[in-house]
Amino acid sequence: MTVRAEPPEPETVNNTPLRVFVVPHTHWDREWYHVAPRFRQRLVALIDTLLEHPMGPFLLDGQAITLRDYLAVRPEREGALRRALASGALEAGPWFVLADNLIPSGEAIVRNLEAGARVLRYFGAAAPPVAYCPDSFGHPAAMPAIAAGFGLPVAIVWRGLGGTPHPPARVLRWQAPDGSAVAICHLPPDGYEFGSALPTDGQAARARWHQLAPLLSEAAPAGVALLLNGADHHARQRALPQALAALQVAAGSTATITHSALSAWASAFVNALLTQADVPVVHGELRDSYGYTWTLGGTLATRALQKRRNALLERGLLRDVEPWIALTRLYATEVRDSDDARIGVSHLPALLHRAWEDLLATHPHDTLCGCSTDGVARSMDLQQELVAEQGKGLRAAALEHVIGYNAVAARAPSPRGAPQFDWRRLLLRNRAARARGGVATVHLIDTLGDVAVGPGSGHAAPLRAPSSTLETGAVLAQPLSTKTRFDRRESPQHYPDNDLVAEHRCLLWVPPVPALGVQLWSHEQWRQQSAPAAAVTVRQQAQSTVIDNGRLQLTWQHASDAARESAPSLKLRVDDRELSSLLSLEVQRDEGDTYTPAPRGAVEQLRCTHARLMSRGPLRAVIRLWWRTASRARRAGDDGTIVVRTDLVVDAMSPAIVCHVHGQSHRTNHRLQLVWHTDVQHRHIPHGNVWADAAFGPVRRDVITAPAHSAEAVPHGMPMHRWVMHTNAMFGATMIADGLADAHVHDHRLALTLVRGTGELSRNTVNERPGHAGWPVPTPGAQCLGAFSARTALYLHGPMSDDLLSRVRDVCDDVLLPLVGESWRDAAQGGAWGGPEVVGEAFELSAVTLSAHDEEAIVVRLVNLTARAAWGALRMPFSGPWEFTSCRLDETPIAPPVTHEDALTFEAPPRAIVALRVRRTEPSAVR
Repeated sequence: MTVRAEPPEPETVNNTPLRVFVVPHTHWDREWYHVAPRFRQRLVALIDTLLEHPMGPFLLDGQAITLRDYLAVRPEREGALRRALASGALEAGPWFVLADNLIPSGEAIVRNLEAGARVLRYFGAAAPPVAYCPDSFGHPAAMPAIAAGFGLPVAIVWRGLGGTPHPPARVLRWQAPDGSAVAICHLPPDGYEFGSALPTDGQAARARWHQLAPLLSEAAPAGVALLLNGADHHARQRALPQALAALQVAAGSTATITHSALSAWASAFVNALLTQADVPVVHGELRDSYGYTWTLGGTLATRALQKRRNALLERGLLRDVEPWIALTRLYATEVRDSDDARIGVSHLPALLHRAWEDLLATHPHDTLCGCSTDGVARSMDLQQELVAEQGKGLRAAALEHVIGYNAVAARAPSPRGAPQFDWRRLLLRNRAARARGGVATVHLIDTLGDVAVGPGSGHAAPLRAPSSTLETGAVLAQPLSTKTRFDRRESPQHYPDNDLVAEHRCLLWVPPVPALGVQLWSHEQWRQQSAPAAAVTVRQQAQSTVIDNGRLQLTWQHASDAARESAPSLKLRVDDRELSSLLSLEVQRDEGDTYTPAPRGAVEQLRCTHARLMSRGPLRAVIRLWWRTASRARRAGDDGTIVVRTDLVVDAMSPAIVCHVHGQSHRTNHRLQLVWHTDVQHRHIPHGNVWADAAFGPVRRDVITAPAHSAEAVPHGMPMHRWVMHTNAMFGATMIADGLADAHVHDHRLALTLVRGTGELSRNTVNERPGHAGWPVPTPGAQCLGAFSARTALYLHGPMSDDLLSRVRDVCDDVLLPLVGESWRDAAQGGAWGGPEVVGEAFELSAVTLSAHDEEAIVVRLVNLTARAAWGALRMPFSGPWEFTSCRLDETPIAPPVTHEDALTFEAPPRAIVALRVRRTEPSAVR
């Protein structure tokens, strides 16, 4: 609901005749209250009509996936579709999908634009030069930099802009933290549908013009106005020429009405804006349109586990797939056209693009935000599973090429009855952009024997029993678990070799592994060469257990069964700071819907029923706590039980305490949060701030306050990427999480929403937002009953500073991307393959991936985290000479290439995104 003053009479709005560009469009939620194949049926009919009866330009909602969806059913119409795009009768893009913009990472937003450009290139078409974001539930501060990086000078936005802090204007300049700017055309309060269903009747057209003229004039620099004609899943308006003619008559000499393409309006809009002085400027995130239109910022915890899986998949592709694929352009020597049918280096780019596109297909706001039907959510679950499997295959294929492993040549039969584990065939992966050693989690394989499959397999010889211990020699190691499982070694020329193996999971203390690199373990070289300065120690007394790793101290005060408290007595000490009550789990009733939370009633503390010391070091100590609600009802309902297990983990030399969460929920209509209790408050201390990780760098988060006339309340949560920080002038605390998207910050509290359950897509009885935000549909799946999990950490530190940002960067890598390794039973012995290394405390790696325009090059993107110009370097893993080309995000060069032997030193402006294309200047080895 929007409260606005009565519009002035049209003739008093502006003495300059308006040039009204009418852009027919459809707002195409690919899936929402129907699944994508159901909506696709309507899309086919819509596009068929547009192709068979062309009547001027039509916008397919700024996303290119609609073109693919159409051809999936109508492949015989590809030629007609190409001609329509070439002539301008149809427009699509620049996006692959119209995605949520606050939950995905900055790199995912970039990949969205890259995928949209690939689709349009296939059709020989180009997108309108507009960052078209007509319905996203808010926008990141970096969006102007992203748009500029793809040559998009103007953005169309609706939600997130128009709140109290913003200039009262609908034409603005939006400036990113790095200084990049984009022009904004802010849609009216009714959004992209304000020009839908234009009347053909003269009297009705005059009444409609009376409503439209003030809205058009407000967003018309030098008289250039945009009128979007369409709405959700609407086909082209019938009798549109007659409606435009009627509107022209109603406007008279005050305006010219033109049926237009979005690209034509964009060109006129940008040129008109050049003539305007003193255009208001808006900075930072756009998350506040309270009092202007519904912001719908409360979806961050809806279907929370899908958001977590999305973040894990994004991080997996960015840091555990793409770096190894990039290494194939540095190290792989396999012939491209090998006749053994292995996945070759030349296959990897297209396969990587497909994995990203499958993930991006889950990013539309109705899908990723969880405000869709259960059928859509089930489809997303399956899609996420398929992306995960693609990621595993791509990682294995890339690593095979990097280390020179040949699955066909490696298929010698395994000897029976003898251990197959070999330390020299342990492959470690460092997913950080700095050389790094320390605690590594590894999976070591001991082959127990072949397991035959098929005829005759019933007469196979018995297999060797697994050993209960793993000989680690002089290596500092800590066993964690052992299990038996089947393991298949696959080859394109053979049936899989199916083995029964014992998998030993353990921790090792390892010397530094190269930045963004892999290393085959060399037991002889690494034997006791390094050890932590302080191993984890555990002191157990009658009333307490104290865990100390030299950087922090965790004390668990035991409680008798008769005096057990509702919260565990856990104390964390770091230097001279002590948190006397570290952790709690809280649940509260929530009567909202998938769009808007509506917390009600008292907050219930889950009771810690018992605790146990699970690991004693020397590399990791773990205290496990079991929690539950007072209710023990195991049926689904408002009083259903919630049981949770939390493992508090202290690793050698780590400055952060990590918490692994596993739980089961039988409760409906609720919100469950994990709360870190800190010593940070800023109510009475100057310079207290909340900072958060976001797309391409940190942002400061101020409290959003809705004006008195706003019908929509501001939800308490804020978007959560990897971390949220609470600081004051003396010290601070940072909460890290591995993908859950909803964080709450208050004095002495950093809270992470684990589960939010709701059973309705939209309710019109929510006081926080009276009225329906979507179609009312039951969503029992959005109650999120059953298992859930999460990983979070707490890091105590000093006040906000540039140095702190670099330390938080490193702690996040260590928590979310630890050193890992696994046995490659047939790998060659020894070797290290490093990737590009980022040098400079101010800089964080954003991505290292393949160049889309140079088959011999890779692209490295970095972010200056600080608000000052800073010097940094990109160091290559071996001598070149190397050619470095500074580029926009779309790889358009912005400076001539420069050549250096092994590293490029550069200076970057404050908060800049640095994109470099890197290639050897001499021909690489034949692949």
